[in-house]
Amino acid sequence: MPVIINEFSSFINQRFLDEKKRLEALLPSSVRIEHVGSTAVGIGGKNIVDILIGVSDTKQMKEIRDILTKNGYYDGRNNHDDRIFLASREEETGEGDFHVHICLVSGNTYKNFIILRNYLLDNPEKASEYFSKKQQFAKESNYDREKYKTLKSDYVSRLLTEAKRNSDS
Repeated sequence: MPVIINEFSSFINQRFLDEKKRLEALLPSSVRIEHVGSTAVGIGGKNIVDILIGVSDTKQMKEIRDILTKNGYYDGRNNHDDRIFLASREEETGEGDFHVHICLVSGNTYKNFIILRNYLLDNPEKASEYFSKKQQFAKESNYDREKYKTLKSDYVSRLLTEAKRNSDS
């Protein structure tokens, strides 16, 4: 499936709120559920809703994964030591679908999601630049998802470094 970059769609916020309510009914109240990614800052992209679930330890990460896979989510291929990735569809996801990142609240991955989201919310010009870069990367990659992800990943790493530098000042 080619990568398609769309303008931000306001229905995304309602999709997040509806899914958050569903997740709150399924998961322990001790977990944190956050809207992250481009849709959380009101910019376009693939318009996939990224949901960050913060947990206390790796045992709870696995418990949450098991609950969610029993309730319609699919294991993703992008797991790390401090993150489990799930998607709302088994095949490549598209507009309006969900990506869930289950992370240790004490881990860098969780903190980085929050730092980047907050930086883009506080700096609308950077958010706008990020959307423009996504459009540019889609064209440069000839709309190939894997190439697009590589280009975007390098940019996001630089943006995160900038966000951290600015949050330290």
